[in-house]
Amino acid sequence: MIRFEGVRKTFGATRALDGLDLEVPEGAFAVLLGGSGAGKSTALRTVNRLIDPDAGRVLLRGRDVAQEEAPTLRRRIGYVIQGIGLFPHWTVARNIGAVPRLLGWEDRRIAARVDELLALLRLDPSAYRDRMPAQLSGGQAQRIGVARALAAGPDILLMDEPFGALDAITRQAMQQEMARLHAATGKTILLVTHDVDEAFSLATQLCVMAEGRLLQAGTPRELLDAPADPRVRDLLDGGAIGMRRLALVSAADLAAPSAEAPATLPRIPAGATGREALEAMLAARTEAAVLVGSDGADAGLVALKDLLRA
Repeated sequence: MIRFEGVRKTFGATRALDGLDLEVPEGAFAVLLGGSGAGKSTALRTVNRLIDPDAGRVLLRGRDVAQEEAPTLRRRIGYVIQGIGLFPHWTVARNIGAVPRLLGWEDRRIAARVDELLALLRLDPSAYRDRMPAQLSGGQAQRIGVARALAAGPDILLMDEPFGALDAITRQAMQQEMARLHAATGKTILLVTHDVDEAFSLATQLCVMAEGRLLQAGTPRELLDAPADPRVRDLLDGGAIGMRRLALVSAADLAAPSAEAPATLPRIPAGATGREALEAMLAARTEAAVLVGSDGADAGLVALKDLLRA
């Protein structure tokens, strides 16, 4: 889907990208992870030609993006930034419908798409379509930014530190929302972050960068288990490598039948990770937790010993 071939970019004396080679498969949730100056945002912006490389190529489905007019290219690629960038004097509906309107969609079609996206992002269309950006919370505004990026049905969604300005609780909720959205739509997403926990919670493909180069790409578990570079190990470890491994494990995969589980045990959603199960046990000072399904019924029992083995 997205392929970087020997991409180089220099700003004055600073080499932002130094021969970047990377392939993002269709349908992946790819995360570019690294510290400041790693070249993550520069790489992202070469995809929609906000930045043109000095050398190398960026290809979408085998076609060099340099062969397409930048405005045309950008209209079929969703783009979400940290600052959100909603037009303050436009309603939510008009903000979301901006690109479809540029593409000549009929008003009825735009209105239906606005309502569809608001519902997808768990915002009641009747309550939100006519609001102004100043009437939204940070998390709501970020959802509208995502909706606007998806409005014209792009195959690719680019996200540049989209949740960096949000508080911790809202940030986590938006991460969960994006994981759900990816699962629901199957779109190819390329996201930039310097937050390791965020990368682990979202990535199906984790791409660690430093000094404008790709150090390693693979699944989060592959990079944890076999880091190809000491800088990858140092970045991903952070003193919490065990917890990060548990965050990649489904508690349900470790659970046993819960027959007559004591009422004193903590109860957590059946979709919880091993890390969330451990945190619940620590908070309750127990050695097990009960998984609860969406119907409210017990769905299994996960034990501390199983988490340690995992």
